[in-house]
Amino acid sequence: MIPSLMPAQRLALGEVSEFYRVPAIAGSNRSRRVRFGLLADPQYADAEPDARNNRHYRRSLGKLADAVAELNRRDLDFVVTLGDLVDRDWSAFADILPLYRQLRHPHLTVMGNHDADVVSRHLYAQRPPLGLPKHYFQFAVAGYRFIAIDGNDLSLYCNPANGDEYQQAQRMLAETLAAGRPQAQPWNGALGAAQLRWLELALQGAAERQEIIIVLGHYPLAPRDKHNLWNNEPVVQLLRRYRARAYFGGHQHGGGYQRIDHTDFITLKGMVDGADGIPFAVAELSGTELILTGFGPQESLALK
Repeated sequence: MIPSLMPAQRLALGEVSEFYRVPAIAGSNRSRRVRFGLLADPQYADAEPDARNNRHYRRSLGKLADAVAELNRRDLDFVVTLGDLVDRDWSAFADILPLYRQLRHPHLTVMGNHDADVVSRHLYAQRPPLGLPKHYFQFAVAGYRFIAIDGNDLSLYCNPANGDEYQQAQRMLAETLAAGRPQAQPWNGALGAAQLRWLELALQGAAERQEIIIVLGHYPLAPRDKHNLWNNEPVVQLLRRYRARAYFGGHQHGGGYQRIDHTDFITLKGMVDGADGIPFAVAELSGTELILTGFGPQESLALK
């Protein structure tokens, strides 16, 4: 486990530090079977709709409340939000946190780029300034190994209190742009060298224990898209090498899917998009069989 918060960061974040907490997940007595809820990109803000991008920021509160109510009616081991709980303002956390507290299941958060931006600005305004925390972790339940990666590790959301990581991100973005890759966008990010080493060790350990591997992240890895992680290719290669069963991401609000070797790369649709639709999903894993039950505009998938 990577410690997400230093004491000063935890104090400065207050209640928002709950989103960096990794709860204990007991799981059920079902061997090689697990069910969990998936949400992506509520991206709440007390702001007018963005008609060009079809984003209805204020409606995310009602959508999230409805999704939580539906998930509470189901027998789940946990729920994951794949990033971007808020869009732009620190105050938005105070509105969205009570909705998550209504969940009767353990809740885990993957940090999105909008979350990272808001948290980073808040922490850098402290005296002394504080850096953006890392948030990558792993846990096991019912014979599955869940590994969450942090795509904001190297990003333009780092602040000067993160040392030279902002400069590293600038160089990586420039290299990605020079290579003509579509994800050379300032609103994406990458895994740093230390996290890549940690990821390989986590995958290696899971393979040795014969656990089925599920990886969670905010930035998509596949198919090719301008929203992908800057260094998606080495991450995809690691998942292929260790035969990860699936990768779940968000960030690309239109959703996406691609199978590469043994791994299904699934991108959830963004909740903030559209005036009425409420996309979310329940995933059920039984051995290596994956059933994704979609709600609202989210498609369902049955994957052997």
